[in-house]
Amino acid sequence: MHVRFTVKKLYGRIAILGVSLSILSCLIISLGGCAMQPKEIKDTIDQLSFSHDGKKILFDRCRADDCQIQVYDLATGELSAYQSPPEEQWTMARYSYDGKKIVFSAIPIVNKILDLDNMQIAVMDPDGKNINKVTTGPGAKIYPIFSHSGTKVLYVRAANIRKSGRTPASEYDAWEVDLETGHETRLTYFKFFIMSSLNYYPDDERFIFHAEGPTTFPGLNLPENDMNAAMKMIAEEQNKRKLAFKCATMKRGDILPYNSYSFAENVYPERLLLSKDGTRLFFEKGVGEYYLYSPDGNHRPVGGGGSVDSAAISPDGELLGVVAVGMAITIFQVKDGSRLEKIYAPSVRTESYYKDILPTLKILPDQPLRIINP
Repeated sequence: MHVRFTVKKLYGRIAILGVSLSILSCLIISLGGCAMQPKEIKDTIDQLSFSHDGKKILFDRCRADDCQIQVYDLATGELSAYQSPPEEQWTMARYSYDGKKIVFSAIPIVNKILDLDNMQIAVMDPDGKNINKVTTGPGAKIYPIFSHSGTKVLYVRAANIRKSGRTPASEYDAWEVDLETGHETRLTYFKFFIMSSLNYYPDDERFIFHAEGPTTFPGLNLPENDMNAAMKMIAEEQNKRKLAFKCATMKRGDILPYNSYSFAENVYPERLLLSKDGTRLFFEKGVGEYYLYSPDGNHRPVGGGGSVDSAAISPDGELLGVVAVGMAITIFQVKDGSRLEKIYAPSVRTESYYKDILPTLKILPDQPLRIINP
């Protein structure tokens, strides 16, 4: 079955985007809308990540009638891109920790419709060769990330594609695929309303994640025909076990997560970022402000500002990248929170409040210098 999300329906959701919408709904707006109705969509940026050495940034960019995974060299300013085939939309690219592979999500396009139920995780070489789909079966699959060993990929999978409603997918859980055997393993059993920020610790056994709205709970016999009663039982069990899914740690094979980080009652961490060595945790607090976690509660601000669409930390934990309002990438130095660089999408030229300072802004080229996988 192909889930039909037309551009008209998707574009109409932009005005109502907010915390109540799932992460995947945001993805569809930025990718599907751009590809299908170019006259109404600006040049937009999303899904930021750093290269393995922190010298480049990768991001999704939708411009005119095309969406690409683009690569920007922070030292030279060169812009290149990976071009997905006509029958697919590529998104959410991440380098392996050794830089030898790139993992991404591939969404089939059937009759100009994004077929979310048949999304797969794929791996390729940095030169765009040796593309290999490493997952099978139905389900929206997003946020892939390599293990430190490079032998596994962690990702979020939605078990249910909805036929109607504001959110196109639901029942998210963490999954893992072994790249050598192809075996896929489900790691969590909560069917969350949203789930994101997955990342391995260096042992490749523990992982961290952010989630909200569990709709089931391991060990609970929930009533099938009384959602309110089921949600009450889940909330009571969650409180009894003192589980805070907004920043949870879990070990492969465990049934329940545990909380490795202690936050004040009025601090609600979002968009978790973890350094390669697992010692530095970053989180969004409030609207668009990022902090470096400290066990004593004195979390240090390191950058941000504005409405954040996506954020990334360099593997060494020294650089923070933030995409705001889909049109600007800002790079901060974690050591002092200073701004290292700010790069705007070309759509900034059409915004009247930028016209006076336009000559001073660094703007992405309209087109990449080269396509990496021609």
